[in-house]
Amino acid sequence: MKRLYLVALLGIGVLALAGCRRGGVGGNPEVVEKVATNQGADLKLTWKSVEGADGYRVYCDGKRIWEGKDTTYTIQGSSHVCKTVEVSAFSGKDEEKTRLDLTPISKTITGLVSHDGPGSSWVKLDFTTGDVSSTTQGNVNKDAPNTGWFVFYNNAGTPQFRDASATSVGRATMEVAFTASSSGNLAPGKNNYNTVMSTSANAYHFFWADNTSTGYNDMDNNDYFGVIKVTSLTGTGPYTANLEIYIQNKVKGLRWVVTE
Repeated sequence: MKRLYLVALLGIGVLALAGCRRGGVGGNPEVVEKVATNQGADLKLTWKSVEGADGYRVYCDGKRIWEGKDTTYTIQGSSHVCKTVEVSAFSGKDEEKTRLDLTPISKTITGLVSHDGPGSSWVKLDFTTGDVSSTTQGNVNKDAPNTGWFVFYNNAGTPQFRDASATSVGRATMEVAFTASSSGNLAPGKNNYNTVMSTSANAYHFFWADNTSTGYNDMDNNDYFGVIKVTSLTGTGPYTANLEIYIQNKVKGLRWVVTE
């Protein structure tokens, strides 16, 4: 009698487990591609199909922006610029998510002195390691791989940022060009940048780091985008500045730079 009772219980358990499996998804989606498109304005996502899924959803900073059965979706930067993206597989009320962190790296530069004063006036941007640091002109190596350099310059009483190509140093492996003071989270398109740009206290500059050996002068997936916030600028020449620098290094060529 006991044996029959145990067999019955086991049977009920197996059926219950089978029912749970039939009602759920087989795991979270594996994102196999995240690539900048449309000259860096958009982000294309591709993921593997998930067993048992009725469909898929894409979230931008926690807000659902798409639902469907395809295993690819392009987020248009004109509508959404995200710090985090989630791709989920769902079946009924069951949902499994994969999270992608697109938060830019951020570094602080303090006590940057214009080129006509004593101290460090150059900024190094190493896009491979994420090293952002101030230095002197004697330490600038324009041949360093995947690295851009710019100088804080005093142009007869006008503070400026100048890429290495606009100085006696010459063009580096990554050329850094700046927008005029701006705002927002989506870096603008190609015709909005200059390798020499005037700056001021509280300025907000997007920058484009253009690979000078591959795809030079084109916005493509060899490039990087970021923001320079001038948190303070003092003096009458020489000048001293503090900077907050953000780099979108999670997806090469992506123009999304969310700083808040």
